[in-house]
Amino acid sequence: MADRFKKIINLLITISFLSGLSCNNMKFENGLKERLTCLFESGEFDKVEFLLDSINVSEHEYIVFADSLKDYMHRFRLEYPVSSSQLKKAIEQKGVKCSEGLIQQWEKRGMLEYKFMNGVKWYFRNAVYNLFLLNDSLRSLAGYTGLNEKGLGEFCVKHIQEVLMAYGDEVNGEPVLDASMMLKYSMTFMPGVVPSGTLISAWMPYGARDCERQTGVRLFRSHPAEPGISGINCPHQSLFLSQVSAKDSPVTFSSTIGITGHASYFSPSLLSPIRFGDVPDSIGRHLGERHPHIVFSKKIRHLADSLTHPDMTPYEVVKAFYYWIDSNIPWASAVEYGLISNIPEYTLEHMHGDCGMQTLLFMTLCRYKGIPARWQSGWMLHPGYVNLHDWCEVWYPTVGWVPVDVSFKLQKSRNIRIREFYISGIDAYRFIVNNDYGREFCPPKKWLRSEPWDFQRGEAEWERGNLYFNQWSREMEVEYLPEM
Repeated sequence: MADRFKKIINLLITISFLSGLSCNNMKFENGLKERLTCLFESGEFDKVEFLLDSINVSEHEYIVFADSLKDYMHRFRLEYPVSSSQLKKAIEQKGVKCSEGLIQQWEKRGMLEYKFMNGVKWYFRNAVYNLFLLNDSLRSLAGYTGLNEKGLGEFCVKHIQEVLMAYGDEVNGEPVLDASMMLKYSMTFMPGVVPSGTLISAWMPYGARDCERQTGVRLFRSHPAEPGISGINCPHQSLFLSQVSAKDSPVTFSSTIGITGHASYFSPSLLSPIRFGDVPDSIGRHLGERHPHIVFSKKIRHLADSLTHPDMTPYEVVKAFYYWIDSNIPWASAVEYGLISNIPEYTLEHMHGDCGMQTLLFMTLCRYKGIPARWQSGWMLHPGYVNLHDWCEVWYPTVGWVPVDVSFKLQKSRNIRIREFYISGIDAYRFIVNNDYGREFCPPKKWLRSEPWDFQRGEAEWERGNLYFNQWSREMEVEYLPEM
């Protein structure tokens, strides 16, 4: 099963690499795989489907490749469903008159994402929302806000004040301020998604149990009962459940999990004097490139070098990258990660991104400059603002791993410690599920994942393939428990 996972990851990397090639400059030499990939990357989906249906190849590796292309064409169509006329109508319904020239200007500025499929331009499903979020004049008209603004921002500032008071003079990163929560999560499949009597397997998010900032992880109940639970060292923590589909009733998987989150903050006065030093072998795997997303491209090298100089300490470098992303890469709704060949490059091209895109860009810059950085993700559980969320940790000699949340931005406060809190701290309202990205599940999944890199919503499959996000619904309920 591990070999199958590696083949799927290699397939994603292959498609990512070939996406930079065009049909005109590729030497086919009767290479069916290359021809299909070229047409796929050119958006010629009808031609890909015609070619796949007209040939008969029995090799297992080709069958997997063909199935993956069909799957990804389906995903692209779901992500880019808005026609040009629908886009214009939706914008004008918000009281904004727009011409073709104005739409082209917004496209050039990266505010409208689109893809050509079969020679026709189709827009991202949240294109209109992003346009009004990213354009200052339209944003005020629509009243849209970014990730950590208004209500959530006010909540965070108050919480950070409590965190700093809890530390007193000893600001050393030790966990403080318990936030105990009960999480009720469900995944529901309607009748007809798979044939009646078919076994559906599901992987549901579970809490990481090897992190000081999340303790008391406990499964109170699940349906079906007695699920498989990932080993404590598995990078993606999950509950594994299976049940047989019924003809006329939905299939629901559910879990009730208890966790206690803790805030953590490392004082800049503790971190800023630390110089670069030797990195232990156990930490070294969090340095260097990791294709296809953490790549030290020309853009990455130029940006990182332009923001730093050789005399800076690791904390000063981290702070410089944080400030640049805060000022230049606003949060926006994102295309599914599985459809992006290189997330940091995509983020720099469009000059916006969601929490995971901002985080991977930040991590890549840090690693290029010799600072170990590792992924962490799950859910943000702030009251009234429960959602999927990604952040990371960076490693400092003599101190260890320090949390960083780029997308939570510089806080609106004159107090510098509150303002810069998320450069070296994190709040207590997190559900930590992943300590890495794009690793194998425990137990492993047979088919290509709906989200090949992150894991927050859950995953599912049946004997003949993956069950994508549009084939089931999910719900998260959070109960905030009183302090003990």
